[in-house]
Amino acid sequence: MNAMPFVDELLLEQQSLTAVDRFSQPHADATRPVQERYYRDLIPFHRPQEGQQYSFEVDLEACSGCKACVSACHHLNGLDAGESWRDIGLLVSDHDGMVKQQVVTTACHHCEEPACAHGCPTLAYEKDAITGIVRHLDDQCMGCRYCELKCPYQVPKYNAALGIVRKCDMCQSRLANGEAPACVQACPNEAIRIRLVAREETSSEVLLPGTVPSDYTQPTTRFLNLATAARPSEPQEPHPAHGHIPLVAMLVLVPMSIGMTAAHVLADQVNLSILIVATLCGFLGLAGSVLHLGRPSQAWRAVLGWRRSWLSREIIAFNLWAGSQALYTAAAVSQWLPSAVRPLGGLAVFLGCLGLATSVMVYADTRRPFWQASHTAWRFYGTALCAALTCSPFPWLAIVPMVFLIAFEAHLLISPDDPRLAASRQLLRGALRPTTVFRLMTAVAFVGLVLAEMPRIALLVLVMSELAARSLFFRAVHEPKMPGVAL
Repeated sequence: MNAMPFVDELLLEQQSLTAVDRFSQPHADATRPVQERYYRDLIPFHRPQEGQQYSFEVDLEACSGCKACVSACHHLNGLDAGESWRDIGLLVSDHDGMVKQQVVTTACHHCEEPACAHGCPTLAYEKDAITGIVRHLDDQCMGCRYCELKCPYQVPKYNAALGIVRKCDMCQSRLANGEAPACVQACPNEAIRIRLVAREETSSEVLLPGTVPSDYTQPTTRFLNLATAARPSEPQEPHPAHGHIPLVAMLVLVPMSIGMTAAHVLADQVNLSILIVATLCGFLGLAGSVLHLGRPSQAWRAVLGWRRSWLSREIIAFNLWAGSQALYTAAAVSQWLPSAVRPLGGLAVFLGCLGLATSVMVYADTRRPFWQASHTAWRFYGTALCAALTCSPFPWLAIVPMVFLIAFEAHLLISPDDPRLAASRQLLRGALRPTTVFRLMTAVAFVGLVLAEMPRIALLVLVMSELAARSLFFRAVHEPKMPGVAL
């Protein structure tokens, strides 16, 4: 029998090896990561000691904007198309007649006081006690996206296909085995490294020009060689923020329900139609708000974060209100135990007002000037007051809060007093002008209908007007971000 040629033997042997076997053969004797010689000096030699944590360090002079870090992060973490946990921006400076630009690469800053974790109602974030890395627990996320509103650096990214947000975890599994994160290992200029930083090593200054003061979240990332007089690259026109339509409906229907219920409780003559409509509006608003979630099946987790999340407190408060509202409506309709009807109504109104207070704090806690507590409270409680007075025996009184609301919104449009509201003012006058005009026109129409003693039609117009106002509340807010535009 003729012997098989040597080449054929090798080919036959190769066919019996799996892809993993073929990959592992050259590294069979390796005791350390093969690429370690390229990044050994870019990561700490030991794990954090007590009072320390890992953090990113970026050399702005070394970063060329090649996006190797973005690509490596994308592929290692198996991100979807269009999804990115690392962003590239641009800073420019003009000092002593010298124009200079610097590229900025940013990911999660693994803050000492992470706003995303403090705001999450489902406890889907945790800050590792040893490494300081802020991780997102995907299986606990219900996709409410509140962390996107809380984080001033646009770090959490919503994945519509999965219905959850996701973010950088500093490749913690690689660091645990002495290997550099994907972005650090991929950078050809060694512009990114991991360093150990003292937990108290934070500053109240801004992280980079154009960002919010660092005392809010205490980010740990450090940027080296920042150019003198650096500023974000030429800003683009502000764009309307996400509309959050389910929340728009909830924050109109629920306050109106509370106001109409208050009118029913205080009325001398019982009008069950007002109470039934109020209850249906409130329940419809709460039910519709669930559509805002990426994973509604996980909504039961929303009460877990009540110790630190205003969103969790809002959910608890409105569920208590819904229960008391249902009891009050049932008692009023059936007239069982008549002496308890009015106290149940008072309890429902009290819990509703408490729920509105938590709603105010949900948005004020993001520290966005357009959502500051005083402004937001006037918007939410103003809606409830207008509805209450329209359904009262003296509907003409509803003109007073509506006039104040119109004056307040007109002041936002024309007053240059607060430069922090400049972007919102520009949106209200520009891209959102049609909605702004519709809001003002329907508000004026509401006043006219009340004066014409047509309260039922006025109530319908009030719904349309407040829906427009709440849409502007979400879409005209200025979204803080890291400086620069995508390259």
